[in-house]
Amino acid sequence: MRRIYLIPAIFVTLAGFDLPLQGPVPVDKPLQSTVPAEKAPTSAQEATPDVSSADKKPPSLPGVIAPEETDAALAICETELNTLGVTFEKLDPVIGENGCGINAPYAITEIAKGVALRPATQLRCKTAVALARWIGAVVLPATSAFPDEVHLKAINHGSTYVCRRRNNLPTGKMSEHSIGNAVDVVNFEFEGRKPIGISPRSGDGNMDEAFQRAVRAGACLHFTTVLGPGANASHDDHLHLDIAKRNRGYRLCQ
Repeated sequence: MRRIYLIPAIFVTLAGFDLPLQGPVPVDKPLQSTVPAEKAPTSAQEATPDVSSADKKPPSLPGVIAPEETDAALAICETELNTLGVTFEKLDPVIGENGCGINAPYAITEIAKGVALRPATQLRCKTAVALARWIGAVVLPATSAFPDEVHLKAINHGSTYVCRRRNNLPTGKMSEHSIGNAVDVVNFEFEGRKPIGISPRSGDGNMDEAFQRAVRAGACLHFTTVLGPGANASHDDHLHLDIAKRNRGYRLCQ
């Protein structure tokens, strides 16, 4: 007797559809928390405790050590200031937090004969000497390149001594401003022509750009740090000049 096999109806129905070439892909089980159940946070509020603004304190400033200033070294430095034609006054010590301060700050009213330095300053003597050397050896000769009768009248700065971190950031190393090692030159005033302010000038192709390029490059011979437009956005409107000491006499000119 011939046997008759019956095909289940479900296979007949599926014959008209395309079946996937592969079966379903198993889904990985989620990793189990390693936090004990009794300690696991039950809400965002428990995970991040509420702290009132009154309890929040700004991060403390990292310490900085101001250089020692001996009477003998200051006497030599003052002699050089006089030789360079600087008009100055020695001020009382400045003491700030976390090591900020200047043992012997100087107020400079004229950085060269007939060239005012404004506004009032608090600088270490060595910083003032570096500034005066730069003015005499670089800035005044660059001024003489202008056509007609042009004389340098004043240099305006944005800051000298300030107890703060670099670039006014909330974290990081202290600025050389915090020990009187730095000055931020904002612009130059002249007799016989308009002032020249520090700004991004690449490609201007005029005397203002040429002057700014010349004095900026020349500053690298007298300061160990020179930062200006293009170094970073925070220096687009001034030249930061300082006398920071680095290993093997390295100089940063940007």
